[in-house]
Amino acid sequence: MIDGTVALPHGITARPARRGDKDFLAKLYRANRDDIRLAEGETDYLENIIEMQLEAQINGYGDQFPNALYLVLEKNGSRIGRVTFDIGSVELRLIDLDFIKKAKNKGYGSGIIIWMMQTAAKIKKPALVPARRDNQLLLRFLHKYGYTEESTMSDDVFARMIWFPTTEEMAGLTDIRPRPAVMGAV
Repeated sequence: MIDGTVALPHGITARPARRGDKDFLAKLYRANRDDIRLAEGETDYLENIIEMQLEAQINGYGDQFPNALYLVLEKNGSRIGRVTFDIGSVELRLIDLDFIKKAKNKGYGSGIIIWMMQTAAKIKKPALVPARRDNQLLLRFLHKYGYTEESTMSDDVFARMIWFPTTEEMAGLTDIRPRPAVMGAV
């Protein structure tokens, strides 16, 4: 689906992950697991849990999402994050989106999600985004753009949010912008 580099909003580019990105991706994962570090326990024990989860993620994505697309996000030639999508037979699914700490809270994530929605409209599939229930900023953004919760796929931690493109969006007649949710199949 992506060969080379793709220009995204906010001057970000995306390219397929390469072997040389392995250390960066592992470091990014470890750096952003403050949720585990806040748990009660000894530091070594919590760091071991983070390492086990990193291994489970690396091994699990391949089995669970065989059509996944692993992209490294760059800005001005520097790696600032990663995004992983699964191009399923039914939907385009965001699996993972993460940024280095200096790139957080700058609107980059919303730009990536809108790009994903544009792609979903082009391939005439709904977009599925998992949102942590405690991430109210993301949930508000998704609701604003017409996502609804798919309760059969949700759990206590994650709301699986789904967006259906309109006929006009799929035909490229209108831009992706805030709107009420549209229900149904594409």
